[in-house]
Amino acid sequence: MVQDDLKSKAEAFHKLHTDPKVLILPNAWDVASALILAEAGFPAIASTSAGVAFSRGFPDGEAISRDEMLDEVAKMTARVDIPVTADLEAGYGASPEDVAETVRRAIDAGAVGANIEDGTKDGDGPLFDFSLGVERIQAGREAADEAGIPFVINARTDGFIRIGRGAAVLDDAIKRANAYYEAGARSLFIPSVADGQTIGRLAADIGGPINILAGPKTPPVAELEALGVARLSVGGSIARAAYTLARQAAEELRDLGTYRYTEDTYSNRDLNKLLGPDD
Repeated sequence: MVQDDLKSKAEAFHKLHTDPKVLILPNAWDVASALILAEAGFPAIASTSAGVAFSRGFPDGEAISRDEMLDEVAKMTARVDIPVTADLEAGYGASPEDVAETVRRAIDAGAVGANIEDGTKDGDGPLFDFSLGVERIQAGREAADEAGIPFVINARTDGFIRIGRGAAVLDDAIKRANAYYEAGARSLFIPSVADGQTIGRLAADIGGPINILAGPKTPPVAELEALGVARLSVGGSIARAAYTLARQAAEELRDLGTYRYTEDTYSNRDLNKLLGPDD
């Protein structure tokens, strides 16, 4: 029954990528934030690796272990009724076998999808070798298929983050995204692009649904929809906004001795109700 429910959620999540409207995926970092985002009416949510890491006292970038990351994902999926896709960084290991195991563990945690990056921590080789990158996605696809779950691998290519701008980076991103799609990804994630011309080129030249990461300079959703974007996520930005509010509250308390930050916030009763057991 649990497996059937997860399969149904995965199928529903996959279908959202083919809707003409952009799939907006806000990113949660703990159970409370997941419940708040679900309550807001989104059809699905994502986790943020950065937000989960920050909340547990780690920097972003696989400083947190796979076990700890998936522990938080499992807590989210246990509490919300909508599909949850997990940001699982670079798959917690370089080999295809590592990615396959990460996908299996994500399914066990109740996730219906996962981000898998191709960026490395090697300054001389900022992206995994092209062939290895493809093999990693293929291994994740095979692991999901063996589990009988139409798991949505959101294959992320990090050239714009790790290398920079330019025609060669754009061409490589398109080449990698198309290869990852052929290898079994169901969504292609190209972060760190914000101008409409580049986004339009990516949407036109990549054969599968593309995911754009929202930021201060990202075009509004209606414009992204017109450009052909299928999916929008916000990464750690909501978590960072929450931490920014904490800093602002601390500065107000220290410098002014006032409490304006308490206005229009959740009450204890609100959060107790949100986090309490279902009736």
